[in-house]
Amino acid sequence: MLAWFGLGAGMIMGASASSVWYNLQVSHPTKEAPVIDYKLALLFQPMLMLGITIGVELSVIFPYWLITVLIIILFVGNHRLPL
Repeated sequence: MLAWFGLGAGMIMGASASSVWYNLQVSHPTKEAPVIDYKLALLFQPMLMLGITIGVELSVIFPYWLITVLIIILFVGNHRLPL
């Protein structure tokens, strides 16, 4: 069973790597700039890593039913917010 997790993770990593490789070679359609905004990516990366770290820690601490309830509350709360 654990071999399937490794296979899935490998496929996701391969798809992500090929997507990044493709987008590195493509230029913006209207401006003379790359498609990937590197300054924006560097801005998001620390908060993304912090969120992943906190999420992993909380998923170890809380039971699955509480995580499910919190995710449902999060989705319902976000659904009510205007874009």
